[in-house]
Amino acid sequence: MRKNRGFSLVELLVVMAIIAVIAGVLAPALIRYVNKARLSSDIDTGKEIAKAILAAVTEEDVKDNAVEHADPHPVEDMDGDDFKDKVYEILSVNTVKGKAKKDVDGNVMQNGTPQFYYTLDTSKSKIEIYYGGTDADYQVYPVAGKKIVE
Repeated sequence: MRKNRGFSLVELLVVMAIIAVIAGVLAPALIRYVNKARLSSDIDTGKEIAKAILAAVTEEDVKDNAVEHADPHPVEDMDGDDFKDKVYEILSVNTVKGKAKKDVDGNVMQNGTPQFYYTLDTSKSKIEIYYGGTDADYQVYPVAGKKIVE
């Protein structure tokens, strides 16, 4: 009768080869899934930024100091005396950063480092939020552009 002393080297190599093939097949799908999750998170962040801006401009003294922008302007560079401070206070953050580095097509976001942009028209309470680019394809609020969602 033969004693079982464990696995042979060949058996271990076969198992490792199978695991490597499975990992090679699943890795691209996992990477796409992670980026999609990051984009989803950034869309939610964009919606929160829009809500915070709307809340901030309801206060008369903040609204008077908010500078309107017809073209997308970086959220990090919000201008107006108390406007940025109030928006960031509502968001409970010191900085607003996105997580995704690529759009849904797998392309690197426009403008190098992805960031959030906004437009503001206080007379109409109109706000638009963009992430990673400044055209409609990168809009996250009030609608999501085609480079952000599939």
